[in-house]
Amino acid sequence: MKQYIKKTENISIHLKNILNSLDEEQINKVRFDFDGDERFKWYYTPHEQNGLLIFEMKPYQRKLVLELLELTYSSDGYKTAKSIINLESILGEYESNHANSNDGGNGQWVRSKERYWLAIFGDPSSSNEPWGYRFGGHHIGLNVNIISNFISMHPLFFGANPAKVIEGPSKGYRALKPEEDIARKLVTSLSEDNRKIAVINELAPPDILTANYRNFNNKEFIKGLNFEKFTNNQRDNLIDLIKVYTSRFTEEYAENYLKQIIKQGFDNTIFAWAGSTEISKGHYYFIKHDKFLIEYDNTQNNANHIHSVLRDFDGDYGEDILSNHYKLSH
Repeated sequence: MKQYIKKTENISIHLKNILNSLDEEQINKVRFDFDGDERFKWYYTPHEQNGLLIFEMKPYQRKLVLELLELTYSSDGYKTAKSIINLESILGEYESNHANSNDGGNGQWVRSKERYWLAIFGDPSSSNEPWGYRFGGHHIGLNVNIISNFISMHPLFFGANPAKVIEGPSKGYRALKPEEDIARKLVTSLSEDNRKIAVINELAPPDILTANYRNFNNKEFIKGLNFEKFTNNQRDNLIDLIKVYTSRFTEEYAENYLKQIIKQGFDNTIFAWAGSTEISKGHYYFIKHDKFLIEYDNTQNNANHIHSVLRDFDGDYGEDILSNHYKLSH
């Protein structure tokens, strides 16, 4: 991955500012070894995580964390992340008004915009040793790893519940609108024969198949419609859909990542859909490229609950650049 010296320096400085603001108890919660297993653990469901809970921070410390996210995401990515976090308040209010409603079977989870965790791995002030951070909680999974001024931001997860706000002042709001609309436009534009190939199952799976696994089975993602079968307009739509996911990164990183994708070409790229193509009906899709995998699922809570993720086959957790770093170091 291309070097981002200025960007990594800015993230390093900001993480050091966060660490300098914390007391000893907070530091003991937030810091982890880079080489440990903890770096590979993340959750997007309602689940306690290791790290420092935002709720346990002082207001100015919380502000520093939000500024860290703003520094790491693109402007659109940051706005989307903030909107996903804000959905927790809407979801909490909805659940309090509908006692039988729950989220993935976990109705006891306390909804809060401060129920997210920060974990810092390694020493952000080091110019030679790898370091990084993780920010996550319900429907946010951000994994940042920096090795010798090279940066990785995979896996990157966004979810939304409700996918479409159904009551209250924000009624009709959709945090992940393009992820759904562009994909549906694509699958419904296919010819009858091609749609039979692209729609691999009449029922959508209950969640993304890669879940939060460090390693996953690529053989799950073989069936579907190959890029060569698309018309030119459909190819443009598919690339536009890919851009929705890559644009979550910082602008420079997103631009470079997309250049790598285009350079590798789309010969082996597969698009697959499962479930209904009707609005408000359960559906799922994936895009498999030689470099990456995109997964999207909207089946839970009456198909009003989205999970989406971008995984990199070689670059998840920075493992590709980490491998090169260790080869050069030794």
